Formats: sequence, C-alpha cells, structure tokens
Amino acid sequence: MSNEPGGPAPVPDPYAVPDPAAGPPVQPSGAEATPPVAPGAFEAPLPYAGSAVPPSASGPQPGTTPYGQPVAPYGAPQAGAPQFGAPEAGAPPYGAPPYGAPQAGAPQYGAPQYGAPQPAAYGTPQYGTPGYEQPTPYGAQPYGYGQPYGQPYVTPPTEGLAIASFVTSLVGMFLGGLPGVVGLGLGIAALRRIRVSGKAGRGWAIAGIVIGGIGILWMLAVIAYFVIVLAVFGATGGFSDVADEVGQSIDEGSGGTPGTDSGSTLPDFALRTDLTTGTCLTTFAMTYDMSDTDAVDCAEPHDAEVVGLIPMSGPVSLDADDEFDTAYNEAWDACDQLTEGLLPGYFSDGDISLYFPHPDDYAAGTTSAYCVYYGDEPGMTGSATAGTLQLAGAGTSS
Repeated sequence: MSNEPGGPAPVPDPYAVPDPAAGPPVQPSGAEATPPVAPGAFEAPLPYAGSAVPPSASGPQPGTTPYGQPVAPYGAPQAGAPQFGAPEAGAPPYGAPPYGAPQAGAPQYGAPQYGAPQPAAYGTPQYGTPGYEQPTPYGAQPYGYGQPYGQPYVTPPTEGLAIASFVTSLVGMFLGGLPGVVGLGLGIAALRRIRVSGKAGRGWAIAGIVIGGIGILWMLAVIAYFVIVLAVFGATGGFSDVADEVGQSIDEGSGGTPGTDSGSTLPDFALRTDLTTGTCLTTFAMTYDMSDTDAVDCAEPHDAEVVGLIPMSGPVSLDADDEFDTAYNEAWDACDQLTEGLLPGYFSDGDISLYFPHPDDYAAGTTSAYCVYYGDEPGMTGSATAGTLQLAGAGTSS
C-alpha cells in the first residue's frame, strides 16, 4: 500500500481522468455509433458547432466521452437500443391490419355496405318520416319565437280575454264603474294566458286593467259622495223638511188641508189676515200662512181668488190626518156650498182649498178661514164673486 521504492505497485485512482491519446480531433459526423453511458458517469457538454475555441489540452476531446469514446450527436440512434416507432420482429408493417382483420376493400361480416341505408333502432322514426306532432312544452313561445332562419314570421293571434277586458272596462266608465271590476279580473286572467301561450294582446289587457281600476275608483267616489250627503241631511233634518213640503203640495193639490202629510202634526204658522172676499191672487198658495202669493187686480191674469171667509166652529186638530176633525169638516162643507152657489159645477174646471188659522191663533181671536177657488189652468181673468170670471181657454163661468 506504500509508494516507496521496492514496495508494492501503486493502485490506479478510479476517479482520475486518463490522458487523452495524441492525435487530431475528430469532428462528429452524426453517423458513429455511441455505446451507452454508464449510469452516474459524467458527460461533458458538446462544443458549439463551428467554434474556433481550441480544446484544452488536458480536457476531453470534442466528440468523445471522458473515457475517450465518441459521443453520438443528439437524436442519432444508439447501437443496440430499440428505435422509436420501429416495428417489432415478425410484426406486420406499419399501417397493415392486425392479424385476423379483414383486408382493405373486403366487407366485414354483418356490416352494411357503403351507401346502404342504415337500419333504424326499434321505435325510432327515420329522418323525414311522418310522425305525430310533438306538443308544445309549457312556457314555450309557439308563435313568432324561435322561427328558423329564412322562414316567414307568423303573427300570433290576439287573446280574446284581453279584448273583452278592454271593452268591459270602457263600458263600465259610462255605467258608474261597476263593470270595471269584471274588466279588471279579465285583464289579469288575459295576462296570465298570454304569458303561457305567447299570443298577442298584452297592450289590450293592460289597458283593460288600468281603465277598470279607474272605473272602480270612480264608483267608490260616487258612493262616498252619497254617503256624505245622506249624513249631512240626516244631521240637519233636511230630508224631513223636503218631505213636509212634498206632502203639503200633495194635500193642497187634492183639496186637503194645506201643508199636511201622513202621520204629521200641524207646524207652527200664523195665517195672514190682510185678505178679503173677492181678492184675486197671483198664484195658488202652497204654504199654511199663504205667504207665497200676492193680491192682484182681477182684470189681470191670475190663478186663484178668495171667494169667502168661513167662520170656524172651533180650532182644528193638531193631527193633520184626523178624518174626524169636526171644525175642519164643517168649514170645508161651508166653503163647498159657497163656491157651488157662485160657480155651479166648479169641480169640472177647478177646485177649492181651505186655509185655516193655527189652534194657537184661533185661541188668540183669529176664528175665520179663507175659502179659495183656483182653476185647473192658470191665467183666468175676472172675479167669481163679481160674476165676471172667465177661465183660461173657456167662456164666462157665471
């Protein structure tokens, strides 16, 4: 193990790099076979082709391994290594069919020939064969949407409920808004059907809903107005006054007691005392106290005349509908006899009315009632008490 003279031979260093053999450098041609490099061995990089830098004298020569073996260029096949893509021994050439496969051009067993119609699967209709029309799925747009390119556009029909909603709501505006409720409901139903079927008429449905809503608001406003009016009249007693006046007109027109109506009592009034027998009146008095008429010259056209003053045997009853009021009945009979004596058959062309004092005035000393005659037609002239009365459209009555 010693290197002294006479000792054993030195052991070579396995990691030492051997000296290269003298000789000119050999340029790699790419065709030399290169033996495989041992695992772990160091490969020196190849110099750049055409480099002018001379190799080191002590380093490996270009194109050789550290052990002096030539190196094959990149991509060149190595000796004994299988080539990529090369067929194995005894294998058919590349592109040939495998063993047992039919040759090109030979039809396979059971396979259809080129150009022959392919057999359809069981239950599957062939392209172009007639079949049942598939129903439109829910939510699809069958009208106008999804048309193939180049096909003419099909105008969808208009939904009938949309038109009905518009017409009903519009008519409801002229009928107090009540049909607007129906028009509003039809418009909402039409929008739902249009969303599913894809039909036209959405604008008609929206117009029906809007007009129907306005009609409903109008109807509510009218109802609220009448409710307020009823409340105001009920609080002020206006309806009672109107009813009394209507009843008074009816009773006076029928020859009954002025100003009375069914189930009512006599109002508080004071009968005027400035009238005398033979006084002609402009109009027929509609009130108990005769304050709504005036005296006029009998030569001028007038409507009524005081034909007499009837003494009352007692005050009238406070019940305007008392049929057994003796004082009133006696005064009425006296007025009838007086008028019949002046104008025989006066009922054919006119009538009479009795204006009596209030029971309180009777107690105060007013005890006479006015017997008034009036013609069926206004505009008579002359005087019944003077015998010159001439009714409108007739001759002299006396």
